[in-house]
Amino acid sequence: MGCTSTGSDSLIPEGPDVKSRLVQAFRRNATPERPITRLLTGHRGSGKTTELNRVRSRLAAGDHGPKVFSSMLFAQEWLDLEDVQPEDLVLQIVRQLVADLREEGVSVGEERLKGFFSSLWARVRSAKLDTVEAGIDPLSFSFTLEDFPTARSEFRSILRAQLPTVFDLVNTELLPAAREHLAGQGYDDLLLVVDDLDKIPQKVLREAGLTNHENLFLDNSAALRAINCSLLLTIPIELAYSPAQARLRDDYGASIHTVPLLSIIDRGGSPIAAGRNALIEIMGRRAQRAFGAEDAHPAQCAARIFESDEVLRRVVALSGGHLRSLLVIASELLDWVEELPVGGGAVERYAARTASDLGRALFKADKDILEQVADDGRGIEDPRFFELLRNQYVFAYEAGADGHWYGINPFLREIDW
Repeated sequence: MGCTSTGSDSLIPEGPDVKSRLVQAFRRNATPERPITRLLTGHRGSGKTTELNRVRSRLAAGDHGPKVFSSMLFAQEWLDLEDVQPEDLVLQIVRQLVADLREEGVSVGEERLKGFFSSLWARVRSAKLDTVEAGIDPLSFSFTLEDFPTARSEFRSILRAQLPTVFDLVNTELLPAAREHLAGQGYDDLLLVVDDLDKIPQKVLREAGLTNHENLFLDNSAALRAINCSLLLTIPIELAYSPAQARLRDDYGASIHTVPLLSIIDRGGSPIAAGRNALIEIMGRRAQRAFGAEDAHPAQCAARIFESDEVLRRVVALSGGHLRSLLVIASELLDWVEELPVGGGAVERYAARTASDLGRALFKADKDILEQVADDGRGIEDPRFFELLRNQYVFAYEAGADGHWYGINPFLREIDW
């Protein structure tokens, strides 16, 4: 198999280490007096949450640098991603910050926050928004706007008017007290991390003539950065790779970090053994647990699933270097056989069926775009291209000297156009 190590990073192709770059950014550039913001993107299932957790872990450990406390919001758990406004997001960031600080033993500065929430609740009641239920404790203010769609605009109007008060309370009372308390525990600074924002589906706002992504991340970037604390956000890949990326860099003061797919071929189509072997090893670790063979080499466990190395490599190639896709493919293939190993015939039947299912949703204009991407590996300034990118008909790669390039989902190569 060509695998010689079981380390998680040892077989990954050389290139920028996203988590290391982010850790260094917050260690070297961020201070309480001068917070910074960084943006993270990548395909769904490429491992952004894993990387965020690794960044948090390294910063919390303080190895070879400042020790940083982080508060992490999983936006999907608290917000309706179909309809997110900046005031919704700010409220949940503050709520999560209060929750994480309280768990760390920081309760200072909460009295005025409770006073604010009491006042906000009174305004909500006076507006007769009876579907909204919340207490004066910030941690009890944990509803999602999805729970009361008919009252969204009224509640948002009330909350929007109160945002300056929120920022003042957090910046002048909560954060200074929190930093003082955390300093006693060896922390040098504090970081806000927001995950899941890359999952916000893109749509055009009719009244504004712009997308909801542009409205949230560009037109309201000042509101997202108004808390006097360093910030790490995930953003949708179709926004990050669009013509808006230059403005994103301007507004947030840094380039966008990408969690890349594992490159298993280069731009010219030649195989990259290190990327392929890394994926085999990762899949093999899942197989180790399934087979109860923790002492076996992961690559050997992965090989037990398939009848030959050739079939295994064919499956890896179909994933396009997308880890979650590989695991889904392997899982679905188990439904196509009565017993292991999975044979080449089953893989080919599965590939043909999956390709047919993917192709069913494509129109001629989509096929024209995909053909052009397949021919030259370049992006196309067309809204449909970015939709194909989001929906993983197009994959984005970073591979050594090739730099940034695009390829089509390998299953699409199975279709006779």
